[in-house]
Amino acid sequence: MKTIVKSIALTASMMLLGACNFLEPLPNGAYTDENFDQYPELLRGFVDKVYKDYFPTNYNTAYYVGLSAISSEAVFSAPTIAKRMYSEGVANMTYNPFADLWDESYKSINYVNLFLKDGVGYNTQYMLNQEADRALRKCLQGDAYGLRAWKHFLLLRMFAGEGTDGRMYGIPLMMNPTEYGSLDNSSIVRSSIDECCEAILEDCDSACVYLPESNRDYPGDPQQTIIVTGSARYTRLDQISVKALKAMVYLYWASPYWNPTLSQDDPIILERYSNAANYAAEVMRFKLEKEGSLTGGFNPLNKMEYHNPNSPEIIWCSKIASEGQGLELAFYPIGFGGDAEIVPSQAIIDLFPAANGYPISDPRSEYDPDKPYQNRDPRFYASVNYDGAEVVRNTNPTDIMYKFNTREGGADAPGLRSTSATGYYIKKFLYTGWNPFDADIQTSYHPLMLMRWTEMCLIFAEAASKVTSPADVGKFGYSAKQAIAWLRSRPSLDGTPGIGSSSDPYLEECVADPEKFAELVKNEWRVETCFEGHEFYNSRRWASDVSEINVPIRRVVITGEGDDPTYDYEAISTLNYPSLWQPIPYMEVRRCPNLVQNKGYETWK
Repeated sequence: MKTIVKSIALTASMMLLGACNFLEPLPNGAYTDENFDQYPELLRGFVDKVYKDYFPTNYNTAYYVGLSAISSEAVFSAPTIAKRMYSEGVANMTYNPFADLWDESYKSINYVNLFLKDGVGYNTQYMLNQEADRALRKCLQGDAYGLRAWKHFLLLRMFAGEGTDGRMYGIPLMMNPTEYGSLDNSSIVRSSIDECCEAILEDCDSACVYLPESNRDYPGDPQQTIIVTGSARYTRLDQISVKALKAMVYLYWASPYWNPTLSQDDPIILERYSNAANYAAEVMRFKLEKEGSLTGGFNPLNKMEYHNPNSPEIIWCSKIASEGQGLELAFYPIGFGGDAEIVPSQAIIDLFPAANGYPISDPRSEYDPDKPYQNRDPRFYASVNYDGAEVVRNTNPTDIMYKFNTREGGADAPGLRSTSATGYYIKKFLYTGWNPFDADIQTSYHPLMLMRWTEMCLIFAEAASKVTSPADVGKFGYSAKQAIAWLRSRPSLDGTPGIGSSSDPYLEECVADPEKFAELVKNEWRVETCFEGHEFYNSRRWASDVSEINVPIRRVVITGEGDDPTYDYEAISTLNYPSLWQPIPYMEVRRCPNLVQNKGYETWK
């Protein structure tokens, strides 16, 4: 029997309610809506197509760096970019930057619902070898439940919010396949946030029944041989990645964003934080104890490698695209062969601590505003290109391929075509061996890490410190302090020791003050995950009012020559969201009369 997946085509226009016909016949017309379960390749394709067609391949997408560009940490250089205009309040119902997320997520959910319906996917034989077939069927069933949980969570994270009627809403839950014309549009309603979270978590539990503990292969571990054929399993869900998802779901479910009527000290909220910490700790324990015991396995003190698709940092990775130069072309300036499409704001620059770990606003940091790029956290130099920064060849640090000049009148200064609007450039994710002027341009992989060690540490630190002291090890087996210390001690990509590698007095100071520690955790979220899209969601999770996220986007103005230029700062735009919530796609609200729109978008109906 063939093991190659034949992808089927659900229609191009299926959104929430489906499309003209779910099944496009094969060239021979051999199957129909009634007999498709007789075609194993087709059934497997319901799951495999979601992985293949509905996951991004690198960070330069609308929901990663693209989300950063409409938050406080970055901006689109061109003022006429539609998403930038949306973030500045220049938007109407004709443009919804998140409509494709709604569309693709519900398409994905419908695919896996077709697989799960009546157990048809699980009860179908795919391979002649009985043991291999059993393993494949279990993985596919677990994939289906896990994918439905993941896609529902993506929708909930983006579209949950306060409706125009003043009530809090989640999203429509789609737990059964939908055929065009089979539903009464008026029956489509938004479930509560609690109902959505409960359904997602139930799907996570179901997924864990079928999935292997881990898909990752490590040298010296004979137990990690996966006999399933068809795809690289480390790009697919396993129990560990599903538990990581559960940790994130509980963290969001506890956050003020989704609980406007509950205090953060409410027992219900504290239980959710406790669950988030427990699941994050379980994933951390697996990484530290099981993977960490293997040759080539995980070590929390190893440097972060964004170009290694097999990095032990990864918990769950999207499909690996071929080597390319898309990120380099997007983020470098025109002087080095790029377009400078999305660039860091001054806000994220100011959040990187000094080299001794203190915030630059603290006098003990020894921060010099006349030399703002000196004596900073090594993560700063790994994440951002700034005036005077050098691009050196990764194989030869003395070979300087490019030097940034963002001073007024400089080649990389704001105002010129394909240059930064802020005076800064994204360095994170970029392959430093790339040189557009080489005869043979070197490229590297750019894997998108959907879940990674860093996020578990941050989720754990935030959640655990809500229910116990930051230094307490007894409740969860680790302390929030440990989680943050691992991140601050880790060497940067070039091997420079982290700010906490020898001592971290500021961390110790924060541990003694829970409120101060909470602010440190937020800052670590921002520094560690900059340009990955998290800030768009986190700023809303933590905000009590939209005014807290509607902040100016500032640039640096550098004048003068030589070693003593002058640094000034000015606003180039201001975020101007009408509410903390994002709009339900206009056409869906028009089509479904009981689908309540979110606050701030009263005219989008």
